[in-house]
Amino acid sequence: MVKLTNKKSIKKANKTKVAKKSFDFQEFQRSFQSLDTNNYGSWPTVVKVTVFIVLIGFVAALAYALPISNKIDEIKAADAEQETLLQAYREKESKARHLEEYKAQVAQMEVEFNELVNQLPKDTRVPELLEGINMTGVGSNIRFQDISVQDEVEQEFFIEQPIRIAALGDYDQFGAFISGLAALPRIITMHDFEVNNTQPTLDDIPQLNLVLNTKTYRSKEIADDSQTDTTSENQGE
Repeated sequence: MVKLTNKKSIKKANKTKVAKKSFDFQEFQRSFQSLDTNNYGSWPTVVKVTVFIVLIGFVAALAYALPISNKIDEIKAADAEQETLLQAYREKESKARHLEEYKAQVAQMEVEFNELVNQLPKDTRVPELLEGINMTGVGSNIRFQDISVQDEVEQEFFIEQPIRIAALGDYDQFGAFISGLAALPRIITMHDFEVNNTQPTLDDIPQLNLVLNTKTYRSKEIADDSQTDTTSENQGE
């Protein structure tokens, strides 16, 4: 019984020593003050571990600050460039997959455009057009002040013939006149119109001034044919 009691007492004493043993900062600080720089092996274990951790941290910080940080910037730039290239690749790959469809659409558009160009008259036939405009104005009860045919404007596939119209009337008459122009068999487009009242009054229905710029179109083939005929005549002479 005495031996068992002694063993229990020894265990309790060891546990008490372990519990009392805690970190002492002052003792840790004194361990650095009494170091022997000529004998590193005699340093306390705590000092060795602390110096090792500090060295690792310094080397890691130095490695990050010098080459690693530059490499990280290069990696980020490479990632951004890769994303840009991937986006460009996706767009080109999508176009490549739909290339045949695009070609078919372009061919169809060319056919439709050529059909529209072929529908244009070979000659402007200005006298007939002016007569149609005049008849439309008479039917709309507007009074023409001026109808001037301006110089032709050559475009890539056709030739424009601008015509400037100035007339007097009211809103209803102008509306009927515009509708009549749109119903003419010729292709006529309207641009830059102005409507103003030079003599405003509340007694009568105001007479408005209308200035309308219109354009009609013709094919360029007539010009090409005339040049060919002129060249043939010169060669025959």
